[in-house]
Amino acid sequence: MYYGAMSENKTTANNATSINFDQLPCLNLSLRKATRVLNKIYDQYLEPCGLKTGQFSILRVLHKTGESTNKKLQSILILDQTTLTRNLKPLIRDGYILISPGADRRQKNMRLSKLGESTYQQAHELWLQAQQQVYGQIGERQSKQILMLNDILVKLQ
Repeated sequence: MYYGAMSENKTTANNATSINFDQLPCLNLSLRKATRVLNKIYDQYLEPCGLKTGQFSILRVLHKTGESTNKKLQSILILDQTTLTRNLKPLIRDGYILISPGADRRQKNMRLSKLGESTYQQAHELWLQAQQQVYGQIGERQSKQILMLNDILVKLQ
């Protein structure tokens, strides 16, 4: 497990007992606050398409994979079933995603409909604008550091 900052003096689980965690800001709260700010920015850009960031992420995965199951989407997006279902329902209801039978009765395959693909393309252009704004404000170096830190955190699961 990794507990330290991204520097040459990394603190690992082996010597984490020397850190007074009670005096440090909560990592979870800090990251959740940052995520809410990012979601707000991306949601504002995606608003003309009627999509939220989470819904766009699902359309993006289906665009990239061509077809997926609930289980694969959960794994790729690191979402629990309830959150995935909440985001999928309006996409299926509004005709962006088509469902077909899977390998067994319990499994369903999902793919973008023509409407879903065209909506994804429109949303993708808006998403690129959001990306440009965020990268422009944060800077390339910090953006790369955030992505590296994200990779480290995702590996904790």
